[in-house]
Amino acid sequence: MRYVTRVLAAILALAAAIIAVGPIVWAVSTSIKRNNEIFAVPPKLIPSSATLEHYARLIAEGVHWSFVNSAIYSIIAVSSAVALGTLAGYAFVRFEFRAKNALLHLFMAAMAIPSYALLLPTQILFVELGLFNTPAALPILYAAHVIPFAVWMTRAHFASVPIELEHAAAVDGYTRFEAVWRVVLPGAKPALIAAAAFGFLYAWNDYITSTTMIDSPELRTLPVALIFFQGFHGRDWGALMAGAVIATIPPVVLFLAFRRYLIGGFSEGSVKG
Repeated sequence: MRYVTRVLAAILALAAAIIAVGPIVWAVSTSIKRNNEIFAVPPKLIPSSATLEHYARLIAEGVHWSFVNSAIYSIIAVSSAVALGTLAGYAFVRFEFRAKNALLHLFMAAMAIPSYALLLPTQILFVELGLFNTPAALPILYAAHVIPFAVWMTRAHFASVPIELEHAAAVDGYTRFEAVWRVVLPGAKPALIAAAAFGFLYAWNDYITSTTMIDSPELRTLPVALIFFQGFHGRDWGALMAGAVIATIPPVVLFLAFRRYLIGGFSEGSVKG
């Protein structure tokens, strides 16, 4: 009976892996096929003669600049959000101030509000402030979405660090900043990376906010550029799959590079939060 259970579990795991990875493998395969092989019957996973012409077509159309825009917006938003969220998370744990609990609940409530519900008033506000259709619009909005999550993750870690460690560092001659930087923050690496990964994935994959706040083709993000590319070249499936593969690379590299910290960070935040 135990053997049968293990076999069934293995079959279910294999089926789940095929469902999860299958579309990615097929997209990679389609992106390097020639047009006459994409809809060949029977379909082939491995093309008879691989080509990079679809990737060259994307570059010729200037889609690679949207990749650069997405990377810049995401990096600026994540770095600023994690920095501000870390400082706020530390303040919530180590300092007493008026309306502390109310502010903390406000941060938590902000995580529950769908960002899309605030797009219209935000767009009106950005038009009034002169930020609409500017390079600063998306990093600001992405950072605003990620900061509450960063506060939640880092606060959970700081609450688990005994204040005596900072007192011991002060006895050794460290200033408060040095004690936090050298004693407290190194242990918070999983929480910081988990918050950064969450923010990067949100910013990298965003489509609705970008289409609402950006009009200029030069400022478009990669998801928006691919949608416009599809509009002009609706039957160019090879180039669209090449764009999908390019869009998938940064999140996959991020997960493979930091998977150990991601699992630890999310577990820490969920248990201690």
